[in-house]
Amino acid sequence: MTTLPIVLKQEGCFPEALEADMAILVVDDDRNIRTLIEEILRSDGYEDIQCAESGREALELIIAGDERFSTIFLDIQMPEMDGIELCGHIRALPEYRQTPIIMLTSMKDKAHVDAAFMQGATDYMTKPIDITEMHARLRVAQMLYEEQMRAREAQNREANLRLGMEGNAHPASDTQFEFADPVIIYDVPRVIGSTEMENYLHRMSHVQRFMFSAIAFQIDRPERLFSLSTPVEFYDILTDVAEAIFENTRQYDPMISYAGEGKFIAVLPRTVQLDRDELEAELTLTLREFGLIGGDTVPMDVTVSAGDVVKMSMFDSTPQKMFNRALVSVSKERNTARRASVNMMFA
Repeated sequence: MTTLPIVLKQEGCFPEALEADMAILVVDDDRNIRTLIEEILRSDGYEDIQCAESGREALELIIAGDERFSTIFLDIQMPEMDGIELCGHIRALPEYRQTPIIMLTSMKDKAHVDAAFMQGATDYMTKPIDITEMHARLRVAQMLYEEQMRAREAQNREANLRLGMEGNAHPASDTQFEFADPVIIYDVPRVIGSTEMENYLHRMSHVQRFMFSAIAFQIDRPERLFSLSTPVEFYDILTDVAEAIFENTRQYDPMISYAGEGKFIAVLPRTVQLDRDELEAELTLTLREFGLIGGDTVPMDVTVSAGDVVKMSMFDSTPQKMFNRALVSVSKERNTARRASVNMMFA
């Protein structure tokens, strides 16, 4: 049975024209696989489909810009330029930063899957292709595509934000975002989107997921910080906080994601033992080095609270439940610290 990512709250119905509007690129050096996927897509009503037999050919199609692809299927194992390298090249293009990329692989080893997600893959499927599974992936891609269409409409209504440095667009300048939005943080090692994080863990067996734990981080007074900042400024702060979290957990090969509302989740090996107070002290030092504490480039000092390390349960091992327990832990720690501070003020 195929499980859809928990981040999708409802299945919803899509307009019949949506399939026809989506342009899909299939990249695989195996002609039989390309033909099979194309037949499945056409049977589902998708009409605009292009295929490439190598990473180089696919990159040339994308850069040429004759077609703006809304979903891309990439084979991981290809000669010359493999799918992992190609995924990195695609994600380097601003217009493809959030395009759904589904990796195709006959390799189930964790190293290749990890590498694909670190390069920006949205999801992956194993060969031989399961038609039911592909239908599920396409529904997810449709939802993401629909969200992108809504975002583009919003962009047309609002003026784009520009950083103004060498004429380059800022990663956050494509659209306005709300405080609760789990925006994707770019250019920080081991940081991926929240959807990608859940997809990564959902594809694992119960035993594989059991080997992970999670810890949550919360920016203190995030609502006030958001209200005092422009979207670009807040995004830059999020990027610096993500980098601080990475720098202080990098020895554990974390996988980090921003969950919205100033909250971050880091997935770690189950065996990791962390001292929360020591970790918070190290984060504070790093944030001070970055100029987020005692600096003049932010509207207020930026401090971060950490929760307890929460381990995956063997009997109830959905990633979302582990993440929720981690987020509850950091919320409790923040509330305890706030009460202690108030008590000290009135002591």
